[in-house]
Amino acid sequence: MPAQRKPEEIVPTLLDRLKKVRDALGPINEKYEKIVSGFEEIETELEKMKDWEGELIKRFRTLVQYIDIDVWFDRLKHGNADDILNGLELIRNSVASVKQLFPAKESQVTEITRSEDQAVGKDQTTSEDQAVGKDQTMPKEWSRLGVEEKIYVSKVISDFRKSFDCLKNNQLKVCSLCLSIFPENSIINKRPLIYWWIGEGMVTKTSEKTAEKVGEDVFGQLINESFIIPKFENHSSSINSFTVCPWIRRMLISVAKGLHFFEFTPSGMLRNDHRRAFLFAGPDDHDPTSAMTDDTLTVFNLNYRYLQFKPDWLSRLNRVEVLQLGRWQNSVEHHIEVESEDLIVESKKKKKVQYEVSLNGLGSQTSLRYLSLRGVSRLTNLPRSVLKLISLEILDLHACHSLEKLPSDISALRNLTHLDVSECYLLESMPDGIHKLSALQVLKGFVIGRVGRNPCKLSQLAQLKNLRKLSIRIGNEAVGEGEFSNLKDFKALEILVISCGAHTEAALKTISVPPKLKKLDLWCIPLQDMPDWQEPGALQNLEKLYIRGGELESLKNQGQQTWKVKILRLKYLKNLKIDKQELQTMFPEVEYLEKVKCNKKIVRDEHDPDKKIVRVEYDPDITWNKRQHEKAIVATT
Repeated sequence: MPAQRKPEEIVPTLLDRLKKVRDALGPINEKYEKIVSGFEEIETELEKMKDWEGELIKRFRTLVQYIDIDVWFDRLKHGNADDILNGLELIRNSVASVKQLFPAKESQVTEITRSEDQAVGKDQTTSEDQAVGKDQTMPKEWSRLGVEEKIYVSKVISDFRKSFDCLKNNQLKVCSLCLSIFPENSIINKRPLIYWWIGEGMVTKTSEKTAEKVGEDVFGQLINESFIIPKFENHSSSINSFTVCPWIRRMLISVAKGLHFFEFTPSGMLRNDHRRAFLFAGPDDHDPTSAMTDDTLTVFNLNYRYLQFKPDWLSRLNRVEVLQLGRWQNSVEHHIEVESEDLIVESKKKKKVQYEVSLNGLGSQTSLRYLSLRGVSRLTNLPRSVLKLISLEILDLHACHSLEKLPSDISALRNLTHLDVSECYLLESMPDGIHKLSALQVLKGFVIGRVGRNPCKLSQLAQLKNLRKLSIRIGNEAVGEGEFSNLKDFKALEILVISCGAHTEAALKTISVPPKLKKLDLWCIPLQDMPDWQEPGALQNLEKLYIRGGELESLKNQGQQTWKVKILRLKYLKNLKIDKQELQTMFPEVEYLEKVKCNKKIVRDEHDPDKKIVRVEYDPDITWNKRQHEKAIVATT
């Protein structure tokens, strides 16, 4: 079978071969039910491949060898059932191997893929830190013999190159090349990747869509083209992270080298060039800023754990658009901190040692559009020089756990569309001027502190006509009644996340609902019953409802109306007593249901005079996906 064939030509050929093998079995087919079901299972899996796009030449060739009448000749001649079953197992494993590298359009993850992901697990960090941009699966002997160099110029890579050439526009091609820099098999957070695309202008807003939405569309197309393998959380349809097929990655490295989009060594090791500088731990102690020039557009931290730069490093950069100094991984295991004296300034204030980012020359970077310090620790203050970044669109400070203070007034950042200070738990208030950031679309981690301590009030944010996503963290004893009463004035708000403090019952009962709200995510709500505002009639556009932690005992509402929610997540609700049937009655349109650690039960030893605790139990966890459930029904009928 020619390697140039498309999958829609290959799959029918495989099905035809399989039919010939099955027909040749004759009476054996009728005697052994496992053989019949084995063939049917393989036929079903092959049928699903008809709609796939792209080419998996190498693994298809292996599959062709296994489905060959000549290979099966001895098995058919002796008619041994065990031998036939072994042959079927080879085919089944080969089919699974194809699916593993090239998931179907429905983006469903097979059990084999999930088990492989779990196998990669914790060793991920070690392999990523050892070398960046190099194939970790290649043994040292291969490297010595130059096998890696030969792979990048092989016909297999040339065949995979066709899938790149077939991408429908240049935007997809440029964005896909960014996938080549990440270490093989690494789990990549979607958000920093899209922010990078926005920062360099690879994706831009249109008259109908924001730049982030355009980036999401590009991400989805790369999934459909099987350049990206999404990581699903508990069978959910949500995608926050992904991996890249190793052979797709090698192909992209080859293309990026040829187009001089990134610079790589012949063996595929990433290296810096004048346009993009990457911070990675190399074999020797090299200066990561040495390659930076006036033409550098991007500085991207791949695996630097300790940010150490020369004091004048930023002075060389006059056109930089992206400073991704934080982490791009989801896992908190990827720790980054500032340590060198040239990057942080140590001072004693009120008998307390504080660390402040100096970043000399930051204020002169008037072209900078994306600044990320995501996950960087030991930063207590953000320098005032950040206010001079007149082009800044995205400021990502997520999980800067030591951050205590932002500049007192940030109204100068008029082009800011994204501000993320979520998981910055030492922040006690928000600075003035946020309500003047008219371009702001996403605000994560807005803090409501003690009454009178917040320069910026929640009610002022109603002035932000473009605000689509808002997450709020309420401190203990922070708010009183009426604090949320004007949320109905947030006309564009679609996503609302509220993380509650210990004494916020009164405030939560007076929430008014934004008219376009599609997702509501509540953390640690202290209420025992659903408040009046949280009912289907008030939340007619709601598609996603997440409730995690807190004292909630019942989901019932006064009108006993049913919800239109499609995705429902209930987690760590120790007092909630409700079963799956009740949930499906209340939420008849739900497509994805997750119920984890609800209804806590203490089991004590009745024969012990002190009634000691024997164990703690919860209701059985539920993870239910309607799409997968319907497929299971079809498969059994």
